[in-house]
Formats: sequence, C-alpha cells, structure tokens
Amino acid sequence: MRYFTGGKVERVIIASLTPGDLFLESIEEIIKKEKIETGVVTSCIGSFRKFRYHTITWTGMPPKDKNYEIDGPIEIGGIQGLIVGGEPHLHVTFNNCETGETSTGHIEHGCETCYLIELFIEVIEGVSIKKAKDPDNPGVVAFVAK
Repeated sequence: MRYFTGGKVERVIIASLTPGDLFLESIEEIIKKEKIETGVVTSCIGSFRKFRYHTITWTGMPPKDKNYEIDGPIEIGGIQGLIVGGEPHLHVTFNNCETGETSTGHIEHGCETCYLIELFIEVIEGVSIKKAKDPDNPGVVAFVAK
C-alpha cells in the first residue's frame, strides 16, 4: 500500500456537455486548458448515445480487460474518478435503457453525450504524485511521488 497526505481543494470546475460532445475527450480538454495535474471527479450525471468502456475479466496477473461498445440510450448513474499526472481515470455506473441492464466499468474514448452530462471536478493543490508501473505487480500501476 502507498498513500500520500496533504493538499487541498484549490478550485472547483463545473462543466456541462451537450448533445454530441465526446465525454473523455472533453475532460482531457478541460485538464489541458486548466492545467490540472491532480484532481477528483466528484459528481457526474447524464446520458450517452454512444458508449465505450472496459471491465476486468479475471483476477490473475497481469490484468486482462474486455472492451464493450453500446450504441443506444445509456443513463449514467454516476461517474467518479481521479486525475493524476494530468491523466483521467474514470469509472461509471450506468443503465442500458434498451436492455434494462445495470453495470459498471472504466470509461474509454468515443463516448458521445446524448442530451446532457453535468460534472464537477475538484482541482487539488499541494500533492505531487503520478502513476508508474508497480515493480511488485506486473501490469499494475501505482501512485508514486513526483
């Protein structure tokens, strides 16, 4: 286990994505424009009309993922995650409105806003961390001091 202490919320960014906006690409644009190194996506709700995500497929090492693509109405129950080293790592809980199935996974590029997505990002200052390969666990990344 690794952990770091310190830091504080420097500012909050509130964003609203409209029909056709690409979700992860928009987050990356905000990160770049606002020069965010460390942050937290604390709340995110809305809907997708094109949705891309992945999940783990087993508990062995190294991790193996399965990618999914859904074209159709997706209701976002919530998205949360971290921004570390200027890179977002976001997970979603969602409902496939056509099948009624609820699931969760890791957001991928190419997710297209259906009607609206609203989110809050807390920008953290005073913590200097990044992600790097974990020497003890091949295929796994962990936080390290910058």
